[in-house]
Amino acid sequence: MKPEEFSGMIIPAYTNFIQYKGVWDMQDLYETMADFFRNQKFKFYEIVYKHKHPSPFGAERQYVWRADRNVEEHYKFVLDIFFHTYDARDIEVTMKDGSKKVYTKGRIWIQFRGRVFTDYEKTWEENAFYAQLRNFYHKYVIQKKMEGVWWDEMYYKVFNKLHHIVQGRLKMEAEEFEHREFAGVH
Repeated sequence: MKPEEFSGMIIPAYTNFIQYKGVWDMQDLYETMADFFRNQKFKFYEIVYKHKHPSPFGAERQYVWRADRNVEEHYKFVLDIFFHTYDARDIEVTMKDGSKKVYTKGRIWIQFRGRVFTDYEKTWEENAFYAQLRNFYHKYVIQKKMEGVWWDEMYYKVFNKLHHIVQGRLKMEAEEFEHREFAGVH
């Protein structure tokens, strides 16, 4: 196990990627994702913003975002989002009604990584007996709940929904969300 895993278990979700080349509205994408996290009761942080000196093809930008939500007293959801834009430049587009809007043209690479952290408050860290008790609790009492219920809830209700919203904002797929009915009533 890694050192950060000793305080509790980390249940990772699959890492999803989006690669896109074309024109998109970065401001709309940013606001949509921030609204999604706000509506889902996540705390949203922009950890890194890097803007490299533009080349003749365009600028290169890198964003690192993190969102986390304490679901219960024993576990929380954490989503890490990595953006990297290549050859990006701002273009002015005239809309159908005659108004002008600024879009970004270039290539974008987005990585979504989600995890479920257990014992995030480190309540079982006081001594070795509590640590062994925590290991027993995780292994024999709530193992199936962690693998099934908590992971599925995070993956289908949060992770895939966010992935679909971003694809919709980039106009990458049809309007239907295939995992819409997977995890309960909507």
